[in-house]
Amino acid sequence: RTMGARYCALLALAVVGSARALASTAVPRGRPAVVLTRELEKNGPLRAELEARGLRCAELPCVDHRLLAGAAELRGLLARERWQWVLVTSPEAAALLADAWDAAERPAIRVATVGPGTSKVLSPRGLAVEFEPSKATGKALAAELPVTSPPSSSPILYPASARAPDTVAHGLGARGFAVRRVDAYTTEAPVWTEEMLALARGAELATFASPSAVDTWAERAGTAAIAVCIGGTSGSRAAELGFSRVVFPERPGLGAWAELIEETAARLCAG
Repeated sequence: RTMGARYCALLALAVVGSARALASTAVPRGRPAVVLTRELEKNGPLRAELEARGLRCAELPCVDHRLLAGAAELRGLLARERWQWVLVTSPEAAALLADAWDAAERPAIRVATVGPGTSKVLSPRGLAVEFEPSKATGKALAAELPVTSPPSSSPILYPASARAPDTVAHGLGARGFAVRRVDAYTTEAPVWTEEMLALARGAELATFASPSAVDTWAERAGTAAIAVCIGGTSGSRAAELGFSRVVFPERPGLGAWAELIEETAARLCAG
């Protein structure tokens, strides 16, 4: 039997906590299990999309988020200072920005994000997003951010993960912008049980929404799985670490990601 055929007969553990596996469900024949690696409460939309396409999913969180002192600073920075732009490049940073904006009594700010996945966190909170780049990457955001006044006239506020690379700040700095980066949170690897580790080591298709998740998986389970990433940033990290195959959608959005996961699973089974 081929590797794909064997995988289609595996059992998928539905992991619903970072400490234990609660259920085991047979994977429908012809459909491999897809491992979702975001925090448990953030896998819902993708899981629903994939299950609607007939795919069985297993949740195996690869990241936890922890607030840093910078998160508490955001309120004062928004209330006291004038910013040419406020940039966010992750849903987590977007949520923290929305909280700080509310606490600062909603001052007038111009917001730009890296793409739709981040923007959709802000719209329900009343924050209008005025710019998204043509590609959902920090490099594109830094290169394409509109100049609304002389770059040096007022700085840009950039709340981010402490683990985020300096791509955005360096790119904007090369264009003459002054950037105030605030490390508002960080990501950490969660505790895995032996059952969770076995699930990861037996998986052939894993999804990744951040380089941090890629790092955790590679360190603990190796790089034999196919990595289906949300975008180029995570994809580049997976390729750098040597995953057997790395794919990511050309266009941003949950639908494009789910479509690519379905196509990859189908090719895996056919192999």
